[in-house]
Amino acid sequence: MTKFFKRENMDVTEWGPLRIGIEALQMTSGAPHDLMMFATDRNGTSQDIYLGMPDHLADALDQFTEIERADLPDYLTTLVVREDEFQERFPDIAAKRRMRKR
Repeated sequence: MTKFFKRENMDVTEWGPLRIGIEALQMTSGAPHDLMMFATDRNGTSQDIYLGMPDHLADALDQFTEIERADLPDYLTTLVVREDEFQERFPDIAAKRRMRKR
């Protein structure tokens, strides 16, 4: 089961190292599809960070609040995600992602 978490008002100096850690966890845990990290702009200088992860990996999180999957906001900026099969496995979350202009 995938759990979702939120932490508000993080500066890039805070979430940058977290992103590196999530990317490393992605590599060492076999790249699970349900390990993901997103951001939404808060005020131009900070972001709200959202994590999705398998429940067996979520025990180490502190300073994050668990949220319901349905509470993920629209216009998510993708920071870490396994792209193959993402749309098929998580269509509701994929629909909330900010798409790049082509």
